[in-house]
Formats: sequence, C-alpha cells, structure tokens
Amino acid sequence: MSAAIRNHPRIVDPEICLAGCTCDSEHPAPQVTIYSGRDACQVLAEDCRAIYGDRPVLLLFDPETYAVAGADLQQRLQAENVNLISHQFDSNPVATAALIETVRAHTKDVALVISVGSGTINDLGKYSASEDHIDFWCLPTAPSMNGYTSGIAAIKVKGVKRTLPATPPKRIYSLPAVIQQAPLKLRQAGFCDVLAKVVSDIDWQCESLLFSGGYCGLPAAMMAEVEYSYSEHPEEIGKGDESAVMGLFHGLLISGVAMSLAGSSAPASGGEHLVSHFWDMREPITGREPELHGLQVGVGIILSTACYQRLRQLNRDDLPRQAEPLFTETAARIPAIWGPYADEVAKQFDNKRDALLQFDTLLPQKWDELQTLFQQVQSPEYFADLFARTGAPFNLEAFRLSKNEFMLAAL
Repeated sequence: MSAAIRNHPRIVDPEICLAGCTCDSEHPAPQVTIYSGRDACQVLAEDCRAIYGDRPVLLLFDPETYAVAGADLQQRLQAENVNLISHQFDSNPVATAALIETVRAHTKDVALVISVGSGTINDLGKYSASEDHIDFWCLPTAPSMNGYTSGIAAIKVKGVKRTLPATPPKRIYSLPAVIQQAPLKLRQAGFCDVLAKVVSDIDWQCESLLFSGGYCGLPAAMMAEVEYSYSEHPEEIGKGDESAVMGLFHGLLISGVAMSLAGSSAPASGGEHLVSHFWDMREPITGREPELHGLQVGVGIILSTACYQRLRQLNRDDLPRQAEPLFTETAARIPAIWGPYADEVAKQFDNKRDALLQFDTLLPQKWDELQTLFQQVQSPEYFADLFARTGAPFNLEAFRLSKNEFMLAAL
C-alpha cells in the first residue's frame, strides 16, 4: 500500500494576496508550498517516494551544500527506495548555458529535480527542470537570495548575464537550523537582496510611467506586510538570531513570490541588480572573482539611491536633450569594456535603442510625476548604515573593486 501524499501549506494565501492587486492584469495564483522543521529531509524523502514512486529523481548539490544538508537528504532518499541520480557540482559553480546542458543530460530521464543549495544551484535546477517540463523542489541552505520562489533564473549566456523564465518550485523544504547557521556573508547577502525591492519598486514605477503602464502595487503591498521582520533587525541578522534570520528568510521567499505574480523580476530586481550582473560579467576580463550576488546588490542599492538623490536636485530645464549622442557614445565604448563578449553585449544594447531615444521627449513630459517617485527613495547613507549594522564592510577594498571598475558600473 503506497503512502498517502501530504499537502503542505502554501507560502502565501492566494485569495488574500491577490486582493492587493492595483492593475487590470490577471496574476497567476502562487502555488509554492513549504514544509519547515528539523525533520524536513525525512519528510521530503517520504513525500518524494509517495508522489514519484519508482520514477527517477535527480539530486543536485555541491561539496558545501552536501556537507550541510545534501548528505543527510541523499541518505534518507535512498532509505525510502527513491530511484535516485545524484550530481555534485564543483565548489562555487557558475550558472552558465554550458552547465545547464550538463544538468539537462540528466533531466531528460527524470520526473523530479531537487536542488540542495542557494542561488546558483537553485537556478541550475529550476531552469533545467523548467526547460524539460518536469517538477522541481528545493532544499535551501542559506537566506542569501530571493530566487527560491521566483519565476526566473539568472543564467550567463554567451558571456551575458540574463534573467530567463523558469517555473517556480512546487515544494520547498526548510531546515531552520541550517538557515539560521548559514555563514555570516550569506545572511548579509540575503539582507541586501531583500532590501533591493525598495529601489526596484521605484524603478518599476518609473518604467511604467514612461513606457509600459504595467505597474501593479500588489508586490509592494506583499513586501510591506513582512518588511518589519528583517529591516528592523540588522544587528540580530548579523549575530545569527533565530527569529531575525528566519524573518529574513521568510521575506526572501515572499519577495520571490512577488516576482512570480508580476511575471517579471521588476518588483525586486532593478538597476541595483544590473550593477551586480555587470561585475559578474566582467570577471573573465578583469580576473576579479565576483563577490556574493546579494552583497554586490547592496553596493548597487547605494549607487542607485545616489542617482535618485541627484535626480531630485534637477529641474525640468536642467534636462539635456542628448539621447542620440549618449547612445552612440556608449555603443562605441562596448568593444573596449567587453572584449570577447562585445558582439553579444552590442546586440542586447541595440535592442534598447528605441526606448532610450524616447527619453528626450518623455522625461520633460513626465518630470513632475517622476519627481514624486524620486522623493520616495531613501538616501544612500540610510542603506549604507543598515548594511554596516549587519557587520558587512561596504568599501571598494572589501569588494576587491578598483575605482575605475566602480565608475564603469555607475556609467
């Protein structure tokens, strides 16, 4: 007799959260469920056997995540007679198109992919499973990023970091002790990542005002409900306080759901994330090893808020009409900045030409409304103080960044 299939609670209640919609679009009802407890590995293994029976299951991990949770989960899956295929990445894997193909060599034959880890391992499993239309579960090992529940994956394609559509996991299993005891830098990275929504939401509203008209207040309302659980406790997050760290983790999960509801990364990933992607993409050229994505996002937040601070000081008459020469000048600099990736970057940049050229007309027309949005953004000093209170160093030396590399990202 087969075991009964257990249903776990959804991370958000669809009826309650969708009531906050302020647009005319139809949002997908969030379906991701979560089980959190010290026995999460055992519950996952039993659920896996009950649902998939003898069908093959792919387990993904790296040496670090294998040590903290993967080994225990692997043993329990085997004890439940799950038809298991295991794949271990090297330490610090990078989510590239080539590595996706490595994973997909396995996914063509399985019914489920389970990722044990955080950013990269989650993205590799989620995107591969999505491409082959099979189920995906994850066992997070750190409160380091908001991608666990999102409908996107960050993959480097031809040297360019891209956010690609990917089906969110059906189920998440959480070990509170593992989340709480994650290394300090991973907790700091998650804190920076979740605070990005303050800036990215304004970015989205500006884009909507100027171009798409597609803004919805639902994601921001969802985040406002949980913001207190992490934004008011930076010191406790730095110290590893259980309540504060789990509050951060919950905020990250909600942030990912918000992106899924919006159908894009806009609610929680704006210009500050592009700064981090810029430095990731420059790694093969500069030889600089990228810092954790979330920590780089923190620098991007400070940079983005400084830009908004400058915009608040401008009047409509100060706006230069120079979109065409700016586009031409930037395009001319691409070969020197991007080297072997210049052709792909130039192609992506050219796709933005028409929108950029509209700025000369649109900015003066919408300047008063834009200024109302600019005024809502906190100062860079506000965020720098929050990040520092977690114990995170925020200077160029800590990020192994030269002044020139920082300025390139700013420009």
